[in-house]
Parts: sequence; structure tokens; C-alpha cells
Amino acid sequence: MPADADQPHLDRTTWSRLVDSMDAATIFVVIAGWVGGNARVDVSVEDVWQETLWMAWRDRRQHQWTNLSRYRAWLLGIARNRVREAIRSRLRQKRGGTASHARFSELGGPDSVDNWLPPQSTTPSRIASNLERARVLERALEQLEPPLRDVVRLRVFEELPAVEVAASLGIPLSTCKHRFVRGLLAFRAAVRHLGGQLPTSPPESP
Repeated sequence: MPADADQPHLDRTTWSRLVDSMDAATIFVVIAGWVGGNARVDVSVEDVWQETLWMAWRDRRQHQWTNLSRYRAWLLGIARNRVREAIRSRLRQKRGGTASHARFSELGGPDSVDNWLPPQSTTPSRIASNLERARVLERALEQLEPPLRDVVRLRVFEELPAVEVAASLGIPLSTCKHRFVRGLLAFRAAVRHLGGQLPTSPPESP
């Protein structure tokens, strides 16, 4: 039975395009930030992304579609949980314990054809392209002053509203908006200097 037209995340024929429209490279930057420099040796950003997509597709009926932004936020919530589990498992292993985090290849395998990821959603070439773009975006972010970088990361990459960013960073809303304007200009200039492609539809307003 075809998915409801108002629930595009349920339809195998449109799901891959839906994932593409979220600009996965920007999500890779978010995941990499959560993983952190030390853990990236053991926790693969691309593995986290594939796990996230598989779980989102498997549990797709648990999400009530509102819009693309809300769906992206739902995916990021799954990704954050996967990162936390992977890091906890890494720490347990380093202490001589047993790993409990199941990697994408060990998630038990879909128990039915209906749970298989739609084709072309996680092809090696697509993952490699997203990783390459993500590295450029990360390098551009690193060129910003830390106060500007934090605001740009939260506003552009995690797509949080300014009021939430201000609360998260413990700064006045007016300061947050000012830093965002300055940071976004500097970030765009850095991306262009590095020959990269800007994130799709970054926030224009503070």
C-alpha cells in the first residue's frame, strides 16, 4: 500500500530524495562535533549516519511528519543517541569491559524486505562525497573565532532557533544574533576560499 502523500518519509520511492534534500554533509559535521576529536579514531561518522538512517527507516511509522526541518531534527536525535552509545561502549572497552554498542553491520539485519533501506541512500560514492564536503565545512568552521563558531554551528548545522542557541550558550539573545550575522559572513567567506559548497538554505535571519 503506498504511503500517504502527506507522509513522504514512509514511501520507499521518495525516501532517498528526502534524505538527499537534508544535505547530509552538514549532518556529518554535527555528528563529528558530538563524537569529538579523541573518539573519532574508534567511532566512525559514516557508521553513525548509516545506523541512523537504518533506524529511521525501520522506525519510520513512529514519526509523524510535519516538515523537513522536524524530520531532520528527529534524525539528529537518533544520531545523538547512537553517538552516546558508541562512546560509552568505547570507554567500556578501554576499561576492559565488553562492548554493548551494535554497529550498523551488527544491528541484527532487517527481519523483512520492508525494513531494508531504500536503494542509493547510503552508497559508498554518496558517503565519500558527503565526507569530503563535510571536511571542507569543518575546516571553514575552525577558522572562526570560538564564540562565532559556536553560534554558527548551532544555527546553521543543528538548525536551532536563535532563542535556543542563546539559552544553550548562556548569552543574551541580542548577542547571539550579532554573533550569528558576523559568524555567517565569515563562514561563507571561508567556505568560498576553500573552494567548497555552502550548506543548502542556511538561515538568513538572525
